[in-house]
Amino acid sequence: MNITKKQVAMLRTAQRKVGMEDADYRAMLQRIAGVRSTKDVHRDDFKTLLGEFETKGFTRRDPKGRERPRARQLGWRAGRASPDQVTYIRDLWSSFTDGEGDDRSLGKWLERTFGVSDVAFVGYGQGQKVIAALRAMLARKGGGQAA
Repeated sequence: MNITKKQVAMLRTAQRKVGMEDADYRAMLQRIAGVRSTKDVHRDDFKTLLGEFETKGFTRRDPKGRERPRARQLGWRAGRASPDQVTYIRDLWSSFTDGEGDDRSLGKWLERTFGVSDVAFVGYGQGQKVIAALRAMLARKGGGQAA
């Protein structure tokens, strides 16, 4: 599945912000994603391309121009999902939402589905159920099963 129009715009914005020439941009697309056009980029390659731009100085900003905060890191907490589970849940959610989901939208889904308002409150055993549900949703969506 190819990336969304919003993701295409983000890559083109990143290209412009770092001052990358079009020929260099297309060479990067070929090297990383195996395509010559942004519209042909597969959604699995989007994060890799965005990461490449971040190494060149690109930062994502919210609508008010502030740098977007990174997802907060949760340490080991008794009875709660492990840090690895939380990271995996966030990655699965991002894949399911084509990179447009954030902790707020994940929290809304968790509230509706599991009665937990935030990924920080997911219990250890519940974390396994959340992961299984997200993997099933991805499989139904056609994204296959995440690793």
